[in-house]
Amino acid sequence: MPVKKKKFKPTSLQILLLCAVIAVSFSCNKSILYEEPPFDPEASLSKANDLINDGYYENAREILEEIAAKDATRQYGTLARLRIADTYFEDELFDEAALEYQNFLGVHTHHKYAPYAQFKLAMTFFNRIKTVDVSSSWAKAAIREFEKLRRNYPRNPYMDITESKIKTCKRILSEYEFYVGSFYYDKGAYEAAVNRFVNMLKAYPESKMESEALYYLGLSYEGIGQRSKALSTLSMLIEKYPTIKLANEAREALDQISSKPGLIINE
Repeated sequence: MPVKKKKFKPTSLQILLLCAVIAVSFSCNKSILYEEPPFDPEASLSKANDLINDGYYENAREILEEIAAKDATRQYGTLARLRIADTYFEDELFDEAALEYQNFLGVHTHHKYAPYAQFKLAMTFFNRIKTVDVSSSWAKAAIREFEKLRRNYPRNPYMDITESKIKTCKRILSEYEFYVGSFYYDKGAYEAAVNRFVNMLKAYPESKMESEALYYLGLSYEGIGQRSKALSTLSMLIEKYPTIKLANEAREALDQISSKPGLIINE
């Protein structure tokens, strides 16, 4: 007579162990099926560039920061740091952009993109020039960085535009000196006006406002009693710009000063 086999009944512990084995197996298979592809810095950089072009600067920065952190070759990581600076520049966050460009140049002075970084650094200051009365500090900073570009990277591809920007900055600075000098002149502070006009004429001899500076300098000399300097300055204006309207006013002022009684002493 055959022996009746007992039906197998797993214990609770066995059931738990079996579930654990199944769960681990499923997790392993899932990780195999959904394994992340290897990090591709080139593709990520391309995506970041597209975001920059579309104006999504913050999103681009997130990707660029990831490239800088993960790129073991540093080839793309270095470029990512530069592009991070560009995102701030395009977003008109010029303080942040300037810091990033400075950091890049501090580490990669001889990198092939170093001239670009130096040019953009200068532009972070140039782009903040607005009106004459408040922009002198930005113009001075821009000139300083543009001159570094000329000095450190003489073969840079931005030479023509650099010369143009420097001229613009010098025009702004000459106009600022004239602005301050005129303010002092209008207030009757003639000695302070003389100092400003003299500084302007020495520092910016090619200024388009030279004739006006000479005119008010001459009147300011008269205001502090230096008549001979007043006469020579007004005469210089007439000699250099004989046909302009201001020259006629200078002739009238010259006649008035010359006709005043008293000895003219060479100061």
